[in-house]
Amino acid sequence: MNKDTNVIQKSDSLNQKRIALCVTGGIAACETVKLSRELRRYGARVTAYMTEEAQKFMTPLSLAWATDENVVTEFSKNAEHIDAFDLVLVAPMTHNTLNQFSHGTSSTVVTALLASAMGEKKPIVCVPTMHESMAKNPIYLESFHKLNAYDNITFIEALKEEEKEKFPDIQTLVLECAHLVNRSSKLAGKHVLLTGGPTKAPIDAVRYISNFSTGELSVQLANEIYAQGANVTLVYGPGRVIPPLKNYRVVDVETPQDMLDQVLSEVQYQKVDAAIFSAAVLDHVPFNPVSQKLSSKNDLHVSFQKTPKIIREIDRVTRKSCESVTKNLFKIGFKLEVGKTKEALIQIGKDSLENMNAQVMVLNNLNEISNEKHKAYILNRSLEIQEVQTKKEMIHALLNILQHVL
Repeated sequence: MNKDTNVIQKSDSLNQKRIALCVTGGIAACETVKLSRELRRYGARVTAYMTEEAQKFMTPLSLAWATDENVVTEFSKNAEHIDAFDLVLVAPMTHNTLNQFSHGTSSTVVTALLASAMGEKKPIVCVPTMHESMAKNPIYLESFHKLNAYDNITFIEALKEEEKEKFPDIQTLVLECAHLVNRSSKLAGKHVLLTGGPTKAPIDAVRYISNFSTGELSVQLANEIYAQGANVTLVYGPGRVIPPLKNYRVVDVETPQDMLDQVLSEVQYQKVDAAIFSAAVLDHVPFNPVSQKLSSKNDLHVSFQKTPKIIREIDRVTRKSCESVTKNLFKIGFKLEVGKTKEALIQIGKDSLENMNAQVMVLNNLNEISNEKHKAYILNRSLEIQEVQTKKEMIHALLNILQHVL
């Protein structure tokens, strides 16, 4: 039966996880309906705790609808303040609540729950919002640094606008909660490097060539891997989809050479456990681009030169350089074709496994990709083939592979 409170789940990174959403008194409390719904879309079961001041900005009825759970607003015989949660999220956290928490008081259902969570060493995520002048208060800063020293407490940086510290991006909050909750998962502590988005190459001072990649798949994949507890670096071309900037590391690049140089630097100087090459890197770039603007009066003839394959070049660093930090890198490559039969795609994948020294290849036909679908074949070294129909199915399949091999 469909209920008005239902959500469509888009990730399982918070499946069966219980999250306490503690709401305190500030205008940012109005954001918690959206936050509750997004947490549930990741699979979480959310219970809201509200202070008396919070109820002046947001009604318990609104959060009861958003969470599909009863809202805790006062102490009762059920002692809800000692309920077991996988994570406690205080969003928004006022100046007053942070200072109370720091000094160990438990006069509200929120501070009492925090006292219990500290005793159990549960992950606590704090999202302070207030006027900038209050955030500069030395007494507040003393409390902030005191709490920040605890390993189980994480502070999410506010959005600083109009001399206020405002509620941050909701996606950032949800990803960080998932990452913290999954610290004991199979991917926890593993470093996964991804390439994503398009690349572009100049023709002259004002013109360039590129491709139609939006970067959507790469960003979704990076988000989900981070949500599962891994450390993520995304080397990202100029895609239309903007990755979150507060969770994992994003390195912006433009040209194929920029992307190659950055990837080689990553694997040489950092320990990388797996690399996913999902960027749409130009296979050819203009030879000797012009530093001035070319005239539009005449026909233009441009010569192109082939670019090196990043996934191949990586072997030179990881296998042949004794200075490389990364060894035995698990590599997942992507291959995009147009109008190929399944048999032809699979053969291309088999050849690519050898030519690129990859462990897994993801094979796509451009004509089978749209907003609604993303048909692909995932081929491994044992020549096992997995067919997927959507981006969500593909991401789930690749996550399963990473969790199995890392």
